[in-house]
Amino acid sequence: MNKKHVSMSFTALLAPVLMFALGCAPSTHKLSDAAPPTAEQRQDLRGRAPIFDASGNRKTWNDLLTDSDHADVIILGETHDDATGHALQQAFFNDALERRPATALSMEMLDRSEQAAVDDYLAGIGSKESFYAAISSGNARKVTRSYLNGEINRATLRKRIFSLGWPAWESNYQPMIDAAKESGARVIASNTPWLRYTSIANKKGLTELRTLTPAQQALVEVPPMLPAGEYRKRFFDLMSGFAKHSDDDAHGGGMNEDMILGMYRAQCVMDATMAASIVDHLNEHGGPVVHLVGQFHSDFNGGLIEQLRFMKPGVRVYNVSLQPVAADKLRDEDRSRADMIVYTGSLDSK
Repeated sequence: MNKKHVSMSFTALLAPVLMFALGCAPSTHKLSDAAPPTAEQRQDLRGRAPIFDASGNRKTWNDLLTDSDHADVIILGETHDDATGHALQQAFFNDALERRPATALSMEMLDRSEQAAVDDYLAGIGSKESFYAAISSGNARKVTRSYLNGEINRATLRKRIFSLGWPAWESNYQPMIDAAKESGARVIASNTPWLRYTSIANKKGLTELRTLTPAQQALVEVPPMLPAGEYRKRFFDLMSGFAKHSDDDAHGGGMNEDMILGMYRAQCVMDATMAASIVDHLNEHGGPVVHLVGQFHSDFNGGLIEQLRFMKPGVRVYNVSLQPVAADKLRDEDRSRADMIVYTGSLDSK
């Protein structure tokens, strides 16, 4: 294997970590000592959150809730390590449960192979600790940063990168699962097991996924179509920018168009699997469903929304994008990003 090939392979290995930073990566969870926000803290955030519609009109928390009442699917597009954004997600889901107690919670952060563990926990089978043990553990950013800082070698990175995870699971995500449990609402482990099937889409194409056994196919949805418009362009622009940056980096080597296309197929497999999981729930139980997902999947009518509308024509989607920046008016780059844009960074220093 030549040096260029090694560099390109390593770039491809790190690429999902970049996607994680923008809200597109795998699942896994870790106990933390951080306490979830209190009801009073969430109430305070409700009153102070700067909220705007897609045209820039200032909106209130009540507007956010009232507009969502008519939706089948409410998408909360997040940045995964935005603690304030997670507190607002928790506030929204708690309010949604009060308005419609059967509101289901769907999560990118849980995959279909973990549904039984989720159902056990909701049914009171086993403890919270056994639930954590039944789902995987890790932290993507910490592992990658350790490598870039020279604290671990490439072999250790390669070993750990295959157990990527979500930041502060106990404080960021678990409170919503507990709220659903208390309300008797369902929780949908909507994603596909990361790497197991997205890697097939990446390296071998979608046709290979159709040869899987029925048991395997139950864990992954083959995209009925690959979006060819703005979503594809944004993805390619993002990954091409990463590749260009990596060309000048000691750890990089760039990615060619075929490599990016493979990654795009993998991205669309996640979109399609999440969409199909939500649609299956809607067809069996009705709505509404609140779906937590990295915002790249959903911003600007992203791939997840395209797949939802393709699989269930007429589905009513309400898209909320939680932007971890401070702003007192709608930024130009956020126009038409979502139905509602919430600036969580405006709350961090107050």
